[in-house]
Amino acid sequence: MTTRTTQLWLLDDDLRAFGSRVRDALPGAWWMCSPAGPRGLLQVHAHAAADEAMTCGSGVQSFLPLPAGAQPPDGALVGAGVTSEPGLGVAALVQVQATRHEPGGPFTGETLHAGRLVVRWNASAVLDAQIEEIWRALTSVTQPHGSGRIGPAAAELARRPGVLLAGA
Repeated sequence: MTTRTTQLWLLDDDLRAFGSRVRDALPGAWWMCSPAGPRGLLQVHAHAAADEAMTCGSGVQSFLPLPAGAQPPDGALVGAGVTSEPGLGVAALVQVQATRHEPGGPFTGETLHAGRLVVRWNASAVLDAQIEEIWRALTSVTQPHGSGRIGPAAAELARRPGVLLAGA
């Protein structure tokens, strides 16, 4: 089992750009929302865009099933623009945990808490290549920051006086 992970600070525009780059590199890629609620009782949705999946779910996390074009789970509501190959099973899930923005209060500063991008998979030529494409997409729309990556919108916010960046 191989694991790859990084902290990330992505605001909505950054997540949208990342998802777009993933879709350019892996045209069959689609995103799955993670609705809040009791496990197993909520319908899963397949979305064509990363930001749609994040917004539709709990706003806390979304998933990118691999290989790109894998068939959504039985019973999933499949949105416009999602294509899949019947019978192609999901072999790995890339988890994107959202960046949390806390506006602060009278005694605390504004804080941007890191999210995380993480994937675990059994090595294979297809998955290895697709995960490399996902990391290329991430690095093309972000810049290094400490032990992670930060998007342009998040970096702009972080430059404001009094804004703190916090790790995951």
